[in-house]
Amino acid sequence: MQGDGSYRALLSLPGAAGFFFAANSGRVGVAATGLGLIWLITGSGGSFAVAGLVVGAFAAAEALIGPQVARLIDRWGQTRVLPWILTVHTAAVVATVAIVLTGSPVPVLVLAGVAAGASTPQLGALSTARWAALLGDRRGWLPRAFALESLANAVAFLLGPVLVSVVATTGPPWAGTAGAAVVVVGGGLALALQPRTAPPVFAPTTGSSTGRPQSTDHAAGYGLRSARFALLVTLTGVLGLHFGAVTLSMTAWATEQGIAAMATGLIAVSSGAGLVGAWAYGLRRWQAPPVVQLCCAAAVMALGCAGAAVVSGLDDHDVPLVPRLVVLSTCIALTSVMVPVVIVQLTVLTEAGLARAVLTQALTWANSASAAGSAAAGALAGILIDTTGARGGFALLTAVSTCLLLLALISRRRLS
Repeated sequence: MQGDGSYRALLSLPGAAGFFFAANSGRVGVAATGLGLIWLITGSGGSFAVAGLVVGAFAAAEALIGPQVARLIDRWGQTRVLPWILTVHTAAVVATVAIVLTGSPVPVLVLAGVAAGASTPQLGALSTARWAALLGDRRGWLPRAFALESLANAVAFLLGPVLVSVVATTGPPWAGTAGAAVVVVGGGLALALQPRTAPPVFAPTTGSSTGRPQSTDHAAGYGLRSARFALLVTLTGVLGLHFGAVTLSMTAWATEQGIAAMATGLIAVSSGAGLVGAWAYGLRRWQAPPVVQLCCAAAVMALGCAGAAVVSGLDDHDVPLVPRLVVLSTCIALTSVMVPVVIVQLTVLTEAGLARAVLTQALTWANSASAAGSAAAGALAGILIDTTGARGGFALLTAVSTCLLLLALISRRRLS
């Protein structure tokens, strides 16, 4: 099975397993950092309001400044820039811990949070860029590689919060934040020490003395200011809206039904279905064009969200609780299993035809758009749930998935 692009074949390529596991071990730390800051601040006597302010500043800096850091990486290379970024990140995290423990003013703490967020390495984007460089002309392997990345990302965001909570609650409050930083820096340094699989650097002018391979066609393809890239970033942002609303909606429904403890089960169903979807998608090679797969996956998402919205509007007078719970779980699973397919296709479409000199920036901007969409949807879903109940949250999810489908259908020619 070494020539078919299977998961084993992918990881058997020279250097692939090394950079993949290095980047994705570090990504566990990235996923844990935000919650680690909350445990640090609240466990040291701070309020949740202050913790939320610092984490918000951290996330905003990561989303806005991350693409600028990615621009430096595209220009100078992963192996040259990563050590500097990791040094700044280490200093920022140490300063944040010290500021919390010494009781310094909140504005100073917020600035430290901004520095920590701005210097958080976008390890997922760096790993994805390495796959694109490593696979080269084997474009049929890319969807499976990106499915593997999606699977790793889902695992990281399951493990990270759990691990940091255990560390922070069984040790001193700063232990979770410190542990997350150690994992991020360790994974980042391991990645930086693997120059063989690092993407080539493309100098902005000919005759540059970067000392790295130069491509003769690095200017070819569309750039970050193209309408095509703007469309793809918009689609990614719309998908981010789904992420921001789904957990709140499930939790609100379980609370309304008097089974708040089942919220964890619903979230587990959603997360588990996402993992299965990412893994199963990469098991075979799909012949349909990426834009067709994107539209089909978005259509299934819309169907699942619509079903959940209908169920959330029923009560015991209409249908008993257990059947409603089963149907809602099925609709959630149906939706979640399609999410990795959408992510993979958006990544494939972003990478295809993109100027190689801006690939890391493009992937990082996509991450930022998803984060922005998630934050906006979280706020909007909260308002809707407060005013109309859980059905308002599921109605928002239905609108979001329908918008994703319509936008993909309308834009299919441009995306193709």
